[in-house]
Amino acid sequence: MSDKIEWSPFFLPNIALYDVKLSDHIVNHLWGYINDAKNKTNETLAGNISASHYLVDKDDYFFKEILEPISIKYTTENSIVNHIKSNHTTKSELHLSKFWVNYQYKHEFNPMHSHAGVISFVIWIKIPTESEEQHNIPISKNSNTPSASDFSFAYTDILGNIQTYRIELSSKDNGLMMIFPSSLNHQVYPFYECDEKRVSISGNICWK
Repeated sequence: MSDKIEWSPFFLPNIALYDVKLSDHIVNHLWGYINDAKNKTNETLAGNISASHYLVDKDDYFFKEILEPISIKYTTENSIVNHIKSNHTTKSELHLSKFWVNYQYKHEFNPMHSHAGVISFVIWIKIPTESEEQHNIPISKNSNTPSASDFSFAYTDILGNIQTYRIELSSKDNGLMMIFPSSLNHQVYPFYECDEKRVSISGNICWK
């Protein structure tokens, strides 16, 4: 009679990312911010894109309604991060530091970069392409890592190897917000065969 071997996996502590589907009401409110944006911010950002503009969160509406409660929850549940401490969870200690909109046309891209702050976010407002179609264009369909039009995070695993996590973007992702630590590297690949612009919003949340 052979001995029965029992095993079960366990996972080392890590940092979660949140995705949040915003309501049509909130997305329409953000479109209002975009339509009012006038001040360019290209020189302060990494993007190799046509234009970026600062946004104004009037009366702190978006921060108070959406970002603040999520940020408090995020910093509490992810206290293993050295700069996200569980004792910093009061409303008065968090604020929206920078807030901007990106306009990206075909062939343009955002190189690998990270943000300042504690928590950052990206909101896909208008995705004019479908990932399945983008991955089927000639330069991607024969690749073992089709990435056209994707958003990608890069990080090291417990063995020190660099890993990537790609988000395949399509029109279904309009209104989707991703929350992540500001120091997490990420990039945006170019899209092709589409003359419409991609519109996304980003921002950083800091301790006061």
